[in-house]
Amino acid sequence: MTVTAVVGAQWGDEGKGRVIDYLASKTDFVVRFQGGNNAGHTVVNDLGTFKLHLVPSGIFFPKVRCLMGAGTVIDPTSLLEEIAALESAGVKTENLWIDRRAHIVWPYHRLLDGAREQGSKLGTTRRGIGPVYADKGAYRGIRIGDLLHPEFLHQRLEDVLPLKNHEMAYYGLPPLKLEDLLVQAENWRQRLSKRIIDTVPLLRQAIQSGQQVLLEGQLGIMRDLDWGIYPYSTASSPTAGGASSGAGIPPKFIEQVIGVAKAYSTAVGGGPFPTELLDADGERLRQVGGEFGATTQRPRRCGWFDAITVRYAAWLNGLSAIAVTKLDVLDTFETIKLCRAYRLDGEELTDMPDTITQGQVKPVYEEWQGWRSSTRDARTWDALPSAAQAYLQRIEELVGIPTKYVSVGPRREQMICL
Repeated sequence: MTVTAVVGAQWGDEGKGRVIDYLASKTDFVVRFQGGNNAGHTVVNDLGTFKLHLVPSGIFFPKVRCLMGAGTVIDPTSLLEEIAALESAGVKTENLWIDRRAHIVWPYHRLLDGAREQGSKLGTTRRGIGPVYADKGAYRGIRIGDLLHPEFLHQRLEDVLPLKNHEMAYYGLPPLKLEDLLVQAENWRQRLSKRIIDTVPLLRQAIQSGQQVLLEGQLGIMRDLDWGIYPYSTASSPTAGGASSGAGIPPKFIEQVIGVAKAYSTAVGGGPFPTELLDADGERLRQVGGEFGATTQRPRRCGWFDAITVRYAAWLNGLSAIAVTKLDVLDTFETIKLCRAYRLDGEELTDMPDTITQGQVKPVYEEWQGWRSSTRDARTWDALPSAAQAYLQRIEELVGIPTKYVSVGPRREQMICL
């Protein structure tokens, strides 16, 4: 497979970075195709534990070229901090580049995001992601390639800033000064200019010559702007379709799409979450699984595996295979539940209802016997307990897509390839 997209099949935080890190040793490029620093990918290796927010998860392999595609939005200050943290830990970052078309998250985007969240309670990360994508769609965005053209950048900021200051005044925020933003932009230009490139020729040549490309998504299907739980969604498309447009790769070249799903369910932020557990089991999943946001450290909402959601993701993404992560978190449970349907007014639903209805449904569960033994040392399918095998086989049946990878811990070697 030349091009493989790795996407989230739930609400985000499924373990995509962990899967990318596992696959990256045999690839040539890793491309982040959408989103910004509003979500984190956790990677554990010999150098330590890393929470990546913008940098692609292939960064730990010096020969892998890591690209941030046109569909991403870049907070340059956050990116520079992330690069500095990686380099201080001994990770080389000369293999990191940014497409010149990616949009910049400015201080006014973060301020407006925080102010709006106080009133809406949508559960945003207050990183400015919604406002910057809104500006992109309204032709008020400023692209990172504009840093290389100071006179043009000056004119763009001069045109946009009065409107942004007017918006901030509505929320009682003080205005920003053009001069301060220009000084900040010059600092960004000096430190990032060598990384800002046109990624189209690079990826075109790579694909035409048969090199391996991984497309790395952020968040999951249920946070998609069109197909997720709107308005409790992100402002971009974390789907395979979004991978094509965000990375600048024609759809026909994406030969494999891997959907990542936890062996249970988690969500951060607002909106319906049908299998959410507000009991001891939910807290147990949270504590054993370390379910706290990589970006915000907010406690994640936890629940049982929802086959309706993952089957929905399988269709919309055209999934080739599933990677099931964090199976080991279930090792101590006596009984494990799987949601196979929803119930509403006495009727069973097996297709995804609308956002409002999702808040009203009750999950229809199957109960499965737990295996009550550690899976963390398993490296093959046969080494898994029979009850764990049965659980995974039932997930495969309900979702209708084969399972190709099973993660039994955070380290690279704790991945079973089927």
